[in-house]
Amino acid sequence: MREIKILKPGSGENVYNIAADEFQKLYHEITGIMLPVVTEDDHTSDLIVIGSDAVNNYTADLFLGKRFDGFKIRYGTDDYSILSLKDDGRNILLIAGGRGRSTLYAVYNFFERQAGCRYFWDGNIIPKADAVDITGLDITDSPRFEYRGLRYFAHRSLHRFQAEHWSYEDWCREIDWILKKRLNLFMLRIGHDDIFQKAFPEIVDYPPAKGKLPESGDGLDDRSLFWPLEYRGELRKKVLDYAFDRDLMHPEDCGTMTHWYSRTPLQFLDKVKPKLLAQSSNIYAEQTGLVWDIRDNENLENYFKLTETHIKEYGRPELFHTIGLAERSYSNDRDENLRLKLYVYRRIANYLKCKHPNAPLLIASWDLWMCYSVDEVKKLLSELDPEQSIIFDYTSDTVREGNFINWGVVGKFPWIFGIFHGFEPNSEIRGNYDLTEERLAIAKEDKLCKGLVLWPEVSHSDTFMLEYMADNAWMPLRMSMEDRVVKYCHDRYQSMSNVMIEVWNNFMPIVKLMSWSTNDSDILLMEYFFDIFERVRFDKKDPSEFEKMTMDADKCKANAIYVLKKLSSFDERRMSDEFVRRDVFDIARTVCGRYIHFGLGLIQKLVSEWQNNANTSEAISEACGTCGRLMQLLAELLGAHQDFSMYETLEELKRVHEVNPVFEATLKNSASCAYNRSYIYENARFIYIPEMKLLFDWVKRNIDEGNCEQFLYRDEYVQEAKENEKLYKSIPLAEMSPRNQRPVGKILCDISDEIGKLNFQEGRS
Repeated sequence: MREIKILKPGSGENVYNIAADEFQKLYHEITGIMLPVVTEDDHTSDLIVIGSDAVNNYTADLFLGKRFDGFKIRYGTDDYSILSLKDDGRNILLIAGGRGRSTLYAVYNFFERQAGCRYFWDGNIIPKADAVDITGLDITDSPRFEYRGLRYFAHRSLHRFQAEHWSYEDWCREIDWILKKRLNLFMLRIGHDDIFQKAFPEIVDYPPAKGKLPESGDGLDDRSLFWPLEYRGELRKKVLDYAFDRDLMHPEDCGTMTHWYSRTPLQFLDKVKPKLLAQSSNIYAEQTGLVWDIRDNENLENYFKLTETHIKEYGRPELFHTIGLAERSYSNDRDENLRLKLYVYRRIANYLKCKHPNAPLLIASWDLWMCYSVDEVKKLLSELDPEQSIIFDYTSDTVREGNFINWGVVGKFPWIFGIFHGFEPNSEIRGNYDLTEERLAIAKEDKLCKGLVLWPEVSHSDTFMLEYMADNAWMPLRMSMEDRVVKYCHDRYQSMSNVMIEVWNNFMPIVKLMSWSTNDSDILLMEYFFDIFERVRFDKKDPSEFEKMTMDADKCKANAIYVLKKLSSFDERRMSDEFVRRDVFDIARTVCGRYIHFGLGLIQKLVSEWQNNANTSEAISEACGTCGRLMQLLAELLGAHQDFSMYETLEELKRVHEVNPVFEATLKNSASCAYNRSYIYENARFIYIPEMKLLFDWVKRNIDEGNCEQFLYRDEYVQEAKENEKLYKSIPLAEMSPRNQRPVGKILCDISDEIGKLNFQEGRS
């Protein structure tokens, strides 16, 4: 066999060096052979040629010398070609992209096609072979959407799900995976980092590495640092440099950026004393959370000084993003409120037009979804410049009236289709795929739809959704959901694919039972048990309110039992595969959490019937007992995997850099506040279980006493729940380790048995 060499461009962008290195690395992982990388052809070996004729002289000579007819790509775009040819009796493989990042796409896609490589956020599958065939290929691929990407957000709790916790090595793996999935955009919305200190060094100091931030509030508003702010700045710089070296896009935040995760430092408020906008809504109403009044030119300049500083220190001025006056009202008069919001967009757009006239502005949809009427959005659209602005609709999968269909963007204004997928608590597997597919069909056909993004509040929650999003971002709806499940299982589980296809086919109806947007409200949708005293209420409701929930739960109960029984049968060999193990836990916690949630809905339904003098007290007692046991089992399950441990998260942070001693308290404050409660082992064992016991004791007491009218009065139990939360916060994470760990299969069997005891037919009208 003739020697193979990798021929990279002799000069130009670093991304082509990276593409050559990645080809060399993957080829070596597969075959054990380290291909030489050269910049000149010695005419003796077969060649892997990296880069199109626009960047590689060898490829240019082929084209100009009429030895091949050129690529079918659009230069400057994310198109790529993988082309085999013969030249002078040698095998030549041309790896060419319209630009740097798409050359990387071509490298990764070559190894998918020719070697069976598969890429996931939590690892790669790299088969072994003696060689990788470079002949017989003529592939050109082009994305449907120009913008394809992800947002990483600012919450804190568990390492897997929270991007702010990630190390440089974590980010390198993440960015590599982004490119392997042929995405081109990501955004770090994890706070200002040290932008105030760099933009206003004479005004704002770096805070001490130890202690609580002066600006910190309670719960999720406790933004005290775990790593020093100086280190966070260094990390942000390295992460974005790594991304830009690989030709990725990162939108620059601009305009009125003040929010709960990007508060104004007290030093700035004290020394600059910016005039602040008065709000009629209470959210983010602390001084540090109020928006500076940009009717004042100095305030506008200072906001943009933050943006320009980020560009200078970290970013690039190729794409901008604004939230406007998000999530707030400034007047009870809707017209007055709208006028102010429109004015703010005008000022931001005008400023960018002057400073960065060729850069698009992404108009975030959150405020449009949350606070605007349909007519108000249409008013905004009527005055935006479609040559400058793109509606960044990351709430395209909402069922509310405020969505892209009713706003009138389809066929009329540039926009991006976005899957929000989940609030911070929604870290399990979920999704309204029927609605998403229906909406995505519209986006696919609309030439003005410029992109597809996944924009949740939590990362890495749902591996299936990540694969679904990435594939649809490149070419939407090219296979049915049934075929997607088959492909996902073959790609991820390899020899176990057929078993897992059965599991997923039974699991998918349960997945679809929960999504972030199920009705016309904007309330936080989460499992009842996360915040049981707030979510489970016994005011005199019509039992029919729970009819659909209990019918859906009953319809899928056999699926739930099948899935858990099947997973419980996996032996140690199967569970040693990390992809299988992680997905077993994700599937099982989803099923268990769903049925605790549905069980609590059943209890509310039965109590409503009892309050109307139905004889359901025994059924209530049985349902309470089953839900309580399921909650115990869920805690045990979560305790058996490091993904769901705050203690493991804290230890991971310490391995990267010395951690602020107060951060353990901050981490608990964040993870236990009502907005952020999710599938966290420490929460489940030390908060959810005790609260559930308190609630059920209160239910039993009322039933025993025949208190039909007293179900709303539970102050003493709410107070006990608050006392329990104080106790939880006083116990060190190191002392909360799981007890009496049993084999996972036994836990799953017990969960299955308990779900089988839930009688959703009880009291069915």
